[in-house]
Amino acid sequence: PTLPNEASSMVQSINLKALTTLASVVRRPYLAAPHVFVPTVSEINYQALRDQCGIKAVMFDKDNTLTAPYENTLHPRAQAGLQSAIDTFGQKNVAIL
Repeated sequence: PTLPNEASSMVQSINLKALTTLASVVRRPYLAAPHVFVPTVSEINYQALRDQCGIKAVMFDKDNTLTAPYENTLHPRAQAGLQSAIDTFGQKNVAIL
């Protein structure tokens, strides 16, 4: 499987919500620090993050997390985790950077 076309063909636009969120993270950098360390994203319980921790969205670094560097093909060990995140949070609440 490969990443959706939206992820591989970026379009520039002004995203005010993203800029507001970025400003919040700049003021509180601990918000962007990793809080979970696992061998693969498929080992994360996304439903528990949503239901027990109140997490509303997740973001992944593409290179070395979901794919090999500079590739668009998902690593086999990441496929289930990405799908679980999308199933749990919805496609609009899963960001791939």
